[in-house]
Amino acid sequence: MGDCTFCKIYANKQGIFYEDESFFARFDRFPVNPGHAEVIPKRHLVSLLDLTEHEWINLQPAISGVMEVIEGLDLKELYKKIIDEKLNDQSVNFCNKMLTHVGINKKPDAYNIGINEGEAAGRTVHHLHVHIIPRFYGDVQDYVGGVRHIIPGMGNYKK
Repeated sequence: MGDCTFCKIYANKQGIFYEDESFFARFDRFPVNPGHAEVIPKRHLVSLLDLTEHEWINLQPAISGVMEVIEGLDLKELYKKIIDEKLNDQSVNFCNKMLTHVGINKKPDAYNIGINEGEAAGRTVHHLHVHIIPRFYGDVQDYVGGVRHIIPGMGNYKK
């Protein structure tokens, strides 16, 4: 697709660090935590429900493969490199925050894996992509509820 950000990235092989027959992965240029990556289908599609059965089968090893890469990285060097490539000022700001993050010199303690399935869910690039977000002890005050925190005040259901 001509205007699709992820299709262009794949066509130009920009920043791809993982690839198999169905998916490729890149590091998010606006990371929320060190190592934040995206697993993206090579085929242009918008919804998770558009995946073929074969792509579904390939998604799990793609996610696992990306997590293995993240765990073996020097995250500080990764963000220095991304800053040097400078997508835009906002990307540089996000990446600079990563360099002072509590998890920058650590292996992830856990992960959030998610998809913004539709605009109301926060999707801004209309090409399916799965966010792999490493989590580190100390990155937030309250872990309980995990992804439930996307709705303010609804995260910790144990209080």
